[in-house]
Amino acid sequence: MSRHSLGALTLATILLAAPAARAADAERSTSAPKPESWVLDANNWQDGKDLLPEPVVKHLQAGEYWFNVVSVDPNRFHHNYSQAFWDATDANAGKYDLDAKTCGLKDNATGKIPDFVFGLPFPTIDKADQQAGCKIAWNFTMAGAMGGGGGATFTLNGVDTTGQFRRIKAFIHSRGYQGRHFGPLADNPEHLAGEGLSGALEPLDVEGVSTLTKRYWDWESQDAIWAYVPSTRRARRVNAASRSDPVAGLDIFADDLNCYAGKVEYYQWKLVGEQTILAPLLQPYPFPMKSVSPTRQLIDTPYMSAGYEVPNRRGAPWWIQDHLVFVKRPVWVVEGQSSDPYYNFGKVIMYFDKEMYRIYWKLVHNRGGEYFYTAMCGYHFVKNDETFSAVFPNLVVGVNDKTNRAALGGRFQSSFLEQHWDPGYFSLRTITHMTD
Repeated sequence: MSRHSLGALTLATILLAAPAARAADAERSTSAPKPESWVLDANNWQDGKDLLPEPVVKHLQAGEYWFNVVSVDPNRFHHNYSQAFWDATDANAGKYDLDAKTCGLKDNATGKIPDFVFGLPFPTIDKADQQAGCKIAWNFTMAGAMGGGGGATFTLNGVDTTGQFRRIKAFIHSRGYQGRHFGPLADNPEHLAGEGLSGALEPLDVEGVSTLTKRYWDWESQDAIWAYVPSTRRARRVNAASRSDPVAGLDIFADDLNCYAGKVEYYQWKLVGEQTILAPLLQPYPFPMKSVSPTRQLIDTPYMSAGYEVPNRRGAPWWIQDHLVFVKRPVWVVEGQSSDPYYNFGKVIMYFDKEMYRIYWKLVHNRGGEYFYTAMCGYHFVKNDETFSAVFPNLVVGVNDKTNRAALGGRFQSSFLEQHWDPGYFSLRTITHMTD
């Protein structure tokens, strides 16, 4: 399939047209049970005490959270990713290892960083492997990169026990060079793994504040990040550790995107356990795409209302009230800790899907080792006819259990995939001229 035919989607349909004389036999032989669903709340919280991180169980027990749990077909869920992705994953067996010093991905044939990687670089994880945590992190990185690029406009909402106290409307755009379907881009003079651009749209006091990020495809370079503030009319370079700073004074962090947004090499990773967890999803199976150009596809998704937006709400004001389901998923429990002395977090515990390699929950400790923050990260899937798929982060609920405040990020109603950005778009010129 070419890039130009990406929008030609195949929508699966189920046809129930057996002749009347054989209807009863057909129903017995072909009907499948409806997905099982149940609600986990304070009345039966014991049923979820082993399916959620401990701080979340406390909110469940107190009646502040509840969970609409649905069952999924494991095989169908596996195929939320394209067959092309899984075939590449199988072909990667034995191709890659890790640089012992940096945890960087290494091509076994050359001993150097690979030219291009698609699919999970480590199809099998041995939990006895001392490097298992880092390999899990690399699988996570490459699974999230398969879409190639895109973006969304979304809101950041600060919420306390009285309701919303701050709202920011923003956008994020990205282009990936590694991990993408259809192979590498021909033009990559800066030797990047990816780049991104984000900016604030509302309210007026933050309009035009923007950032440009370039991630280099090497083992040791820090991300190059520039921040632009319209009142100063200049862009300045900022440290990559700023991803652990609160965004606009809210209880949410740039590193909450996908539950981890840094380079794998920034962290020291350690596999500390495995369990089954409740995974937050907009829906268990893929959304369709609508092609609007040869390189761009739109995805429409429903808005997830939070308690503060709903009359007679149930639970905490920041808890999602609709369009969010939870499925039981096997996860690796991994401990990560930054090696950057300017990074604000200490130990971070993350729950990685063993098969899809998404992080659903993370528990953050400060540099003194004290727990203070939980992030819940929700996703949705996009797919066509087995030659292309993508996974989008669509929700972050960050809860500071020390201050009893939270922040919501995402909840966009549309997003897009873009395979070919204008060559000059991800640049300082773009962020410094957005308010012209």
